Amino acid sequence: MKNLEGKVAIVTGGTGGIGRGVALQLAARGALVVISGRSASKADAVLAELREAGGQGDFIAGDVRVKADMDALAAETARRHGGIDIVVANAGGNDDEARRPDVRGPFGDIDLARVCAVVAENTAAKLLPVQSALPFLRERGGGAVVFVTSEGGRVPTPTQTAVATFAGGLISASKVLSKELARDRIRVNCVCVTVVRDSPSWKAAFERTDGVSDRHRKQYEKIIASSPLGVASPEDIGQVVAFLASDESRYLTGATVSPTGGLTIH
Repeated sequence: MKNLEGKVAIVTGGTGGIGRGVALQLAARGALVVISGRSASKADAVLAELREAGGQGDFIAGDVRVKADMDALAAETARRHGGIDIVVANAGGNDDEARRPDVRGPFGDIDLARVCAVVAENTAAKLLPVQSALPFLRERGGGAVVFVTSEGGRVPTPTQTAVATFAGGLISASKVLSKELARDRIRVNCVCVTVVRDSPSWKAAFERTDGVSDRHRKQYEKIIASSPLGVASPEDIGQVVAFLASDESRYLTGATVSPTGGLTIH
């Protein structure tokens, strides 16, 4: 189903985890996918997988927290490939910092200075690539923006003050952007995820002994045990993103969807 044929997509954090799953699904539908991240070697592995499946891809390095990098990503994508039609703002800020017990812990125990820094960093990481790509989306006469963030922004979860603040804020921001940009025929939607296999959070919880606190790991184990449809893979999330990026959802903007396997219902 090549419903993205001729489209050019940027996926931040596309060198692994959920971003990899998104990149593969967009490419499978015909989009030329520019993955961005900080590791060329990780990008090479994803591009090889993408091309082996018959897709088209490219890599442009950049740090989503740095405006100059995101400006360069957008401009170079347009220069190499003729424009930009889709932006998937997937990458966060400093994931290891966000998982620290004094950031993700009971409110009375967290370091609010660190929490506020994480909130600012993660919010910028989502918004900067979109702002940089906006002139190029307008040049195309429209496009699609998809934010990927945490379900913690929709569902109150103990110890997730930072997550709730930046993800909840991003959900609201996505609705503001959907109103502002509708006149430009740029659709803006938000995808909220919980535990996803083979993501950095999954690896931190289950493949490292020091990646998360015991409380954090037990939360993940509870989520896994409570998800009626099981735990999502990166490709599962990619399929939802690909739908929102395609003309099949051309009348949908300002929406927030939660592919959580039945764990949460809205």
